[in-house]
Parts: sequence; structure tokens; C-alpha cells
Amino acid sequence: MTSILIIEDDRTIIDALEDTFRFHDYQVVTAGDGREGYRKFKESVPDLVILDVMLPGPDGFDICRKIRADDVDVPIIMLTAREQESDKLLAFERGADDYVVKPFSVKELVARVNARLKRRVKNTPVETSTVSAAGKEEPISVGSAVIDFGNFTVTRLGKEYPLSPKESEILKLLVGHPEQVIDRNRIIDVVWGDDYFPSPRTIDNFILKLRTKIETDSRQPLHIMTVHGAGYRFRY
Repeated sequence: MTSILIIEDDRTIIDALEDTFRFHDYQVVTAGDGREGYRKFKESVPDLVILDVMLPGPDGFDICRKIRADDVDVPIIMLTAREQESDKLLAFERGADDYVVKPFSVKELVARVNARLKRRVKNTPVETSTVSAAGKEEPISVGSAVIDFGNFTVTRLGKEYPLSPKESEILKLLVGHPEQVIDRNRIIDVVWGDDYFPSPRTIDNFILKLRTKIETDSRQPLHIMTVHGAGYRFRY
């Protein structure tokens, strides 16, 4: 049975979601604070995590980062009353796959969960050896930087910079199509899919952060180039 971990400190919300997802034949594990939530994640190894941001103890951003460090594939849906774009950006940088603002529609949340889980099954390779091969990609040299997609890192001038899952996916898309203009809509479609639509400003912020890791001078980029009015172009 597919399992969902709900980390939320509002008992009313926990009870409502627990009843709803069990009605839809999901196994449900719940936790009321960050420490308990992370412990239960390690114990239960759920198929998806619904994670509140404002939690007692470590907050949701910190727990998201820890979960993502342990598992690069498990879908994480942030559930929060904080709707500022800066909070959404931080959530995605920490590894979240989706961001739902309270008050929310339970039916919509169920739909988002179903979509994430279907996509995870669809994207799971049939052979374990394929997973191992994908995870052992050879590092790529770009100017003074070395990109290691297998370990989610960029190393430049002796300093290692971590890549969030979303940063890695965006960078892989750009690197895989050198000298081609990749517009923001294509980045959204490939990296976020059809059930979440970040703003163009969100994409721009991800690009700015990638430049600080790849470029010697992020203000005068040589590799991740802006094509004004069109999108971005990658050059080796």
C-alpha cells in the first residue's frame, strides 16, 4: 500500500487529512513536530511527504533539506500559510516538489498527491542497473567548474557548492542542449511538470543562484547566458 507521511502540528488538519487519504486507500503516518517527523520518515520510508513549514522544533524548511539529503526522489509537498514568493523559493531550493498555501482545498491536495505519485512511478526506471548508471554520471567540466550530477554538487576553484534537486534538473536541461535557447516555459514543463506553475521570476532566481556556483563572475556570465525576451542559452 502506498504510504504518506504528514508532518503537521495542527491536530484538526492532521485528522482531516488522515481520514481523507485513508479513504483513498493510502497508508498514513503522522507527526506533530519536525523532530518526530524526520524520525518517522527514517523509520517508515514513505512514498510521499506532506510537510508543514511552521513546526515546533526544526521548521519545515530544515526538515525538507534533511529528507532531500536522504532521498533525492521522494515527493515533498509543502503545506503552509506563508505565501510570500521568498518562502516558495526557499522551499524549492531545499528540495520541495510542490507548495500548497493554507487555506487549501482537500480535493486539490489529493489531486496533487496523486499526480506526484503517478509521475514518480512513470519516471522510475525498470532496471536497478539503470538507476545506478544514471547516478554515476561522469562529472562535466565547464570553465573552472566541475558539475557532478550524481552527487548534486558543483566544484569551482576548490570550493564545493551543493545543488538542490530543482537546480540540478534545470542545469541538466541547459547542459544537455548547448547553444540552444531554452525558454522559461520549457524549463517549467520539464522541471515542474503540469501541476505547478512557478512564476518567471522564480526561474530567474534559480538561474541567478546557478550562476553563483558555475560562473567565475556571476555578473558577467560566460556559460549560462540570458537571451533577452527568449530564455537562456548554455555554452561550454
